[in-house]
Amino acid sequence: METDTTEEEPRRLADFLRTHRETILSDWLTAVRSLAPARRLDRPMLIDHLPQYLDDLADFLDEVRAGHTAAEPVKAPVMHALERLEVGYNLSEVVEEYALLRQCIVELVHREGAPAMRSAQLVRLHSGIDRAIVTSTARYHEASERTLRALDRISSAALTHRQPEKMLPELLKVLLETCAAVDAAALLLLEGDVLRVRAAAGIGLENTIGEMVSLGHSLAGRVAQTRAPVSSTDAANDSLVTRESIRRSGLRGYYGAPMMLGDELVGVATIGSRSAAEFSEEDRLLFRTMSGRAAALIAQARAEAEVARRNDELAAALEYRNMMLGVLSHDLHNPLAVILMSADALGRGEPLSEMQQRAVRRVAANARRVENLVRDLLDYTRTGQGQALPISPREADLLALCHQVVDGLQALHPDMELRCTAEGRTDGWFDSDRVTQVISNLVTNGIVHGAAGAPVTVALRGSDQEIWMEVHNEGPPIPEALLPHIFEPFRHGGAAPKATPGLGLGLFIAQQIVAAHGGSIELQSKDEEGTTVRVRWPRRDSQPSARP
Repeated sequence: METDTTEEEPRRLADFLRTHRETILSDWLTAVRSLAPARRLDRPMLIDHLPQYLDDLADFLDEVRAGHTAAEPVKAPVMHALERLEVGYNLSEVVEEYALLRQCIVELVHREGAPAMRSAQLVRLHSGIDRAIVTSTARYHEASERTLRALDRISSAALTHRQPEKMLPELLKVLLETCAAVDAAALLLLEGDVLRVRAAAGIGLENTIGEMVSLGHSLAGRVAQTRAPVSSTDAANDSLVTRESIRRSGLRGYYGAPMMLGDELVGVATIGSRSAAEFSEEDRLLFRTMSGRAAALIAQARAEAEVARRNDELAAALEYRNMMLGVLSHDLHNPLAVILMSADALGRGEPLSEMQQRAVRRVAANARRVENLVRDLLDYTRTGQGQALPISPREADLLALCHQVVDGLQALHPDMELRCTAEGRTDGWFDSDRVTQVISNLVTNGIVHGAAGAPVTVALRGSDQEIWMEVHNEGPPIPEALLPHIFEPFRHGGAAPKATPGLGLGLFIAQQIVAAHGGSIELQSKDEEGTTVRVRWPRRDSQPSARP
């Protein structure tokens, strides 16, 4: 025989809310997960003050049914609004939570077919939820505006005072001016296994700066250990308050909050009041929010200080490196000159055997290679000290200089095909030695990085105002990620299959020499086209002004 359970359902709406409270909460939890911020909260945080609110709502309905004057419950909605603000809800999401609660209650009443669905108290239920929405909206807005004003002042103070020792007192000043109940505040930063007071303000606590607190053995230490706020209603007599300066200060309410940056503890912030044993939830929320912002600003200031320190170290290291490169290059110059002169003398002296001639040529070729490296290092140290490369322009023909370089490199690389062509005028005023250095660097790069069996070409095209020079080689392209940095010092364009790469200064020095002539240089490298370096040399018909 079926049992009619309808009569077993509570007839009063208040009793229905109490009897089905867990079902209402379960249905609401499922529905509220549709809100984006709710998905990242665990169940206790999400339910928050809702069970208390349902109990208060039921008591309100009982009072009204009994004929008593009763006001809709607002305490839980106030707390709920503040806590939702802290975890990142916007105002519409706070309102939506109450709308979903109303929906869950009404649908459950109808689903159960309860007598309560015919209750005249349904109107009071709606008025109670409406009041919760109005109260939450107002308190959320007030707290949000207050918090934003305080955070704006904190940000302004941080922009004005970048150094932590100047910034921290300003943060406390903002806190004291924002919260009327706060008489004292302090910031204790984590240093190893202890907390050290780095800033303090109010009722003479400025003298406590430098005091240390062990983790776990005080209110601030407990906050640091648990990563959660801790409060005291009697700072003078609470055993958890161990600092004598606080116990003798006359403070009653004492509250500490962790200063967190993600999962990292930066320190602990504390506030105290002589007039209040407890701080309002609004003041606590504001204080926790300001503590979080202070943690971020402190971490940023520390990071900036560390970057500045490393930059100073790097600048000193680079200065020392450049000095050593300059000294080394200078000291190598004279011994290399002796080696080259000796090799030249041997080559022009008594007849040598073929093996001896090859040995002398190897000595001379390698000495010239080292001489080029030394020259590049000297040029680099000049530019590193902010000096332009010196040039001495005189009448010269770029075509003749190209042939001179190509002929010399052809002798060193007899298996390579090197070509030099010209179109139009190629004469002007140039520093022949420097131009030869550029051509040698570019053609050597083409030889080293070019495809086996493919020619390296130098093409000149002259006009009245300028001469364009293109050095081209086939082969694998320079990696795209390297192209924006290819003219930086100590950069290589990729693997060098035919020889050990040099210092990576060739293109950098070439760019500096071309710039000293008032020209420009660019590089293109593609799979189907190979690599081309294009240089624009201004072609002057008379000697330009001397450049340093």
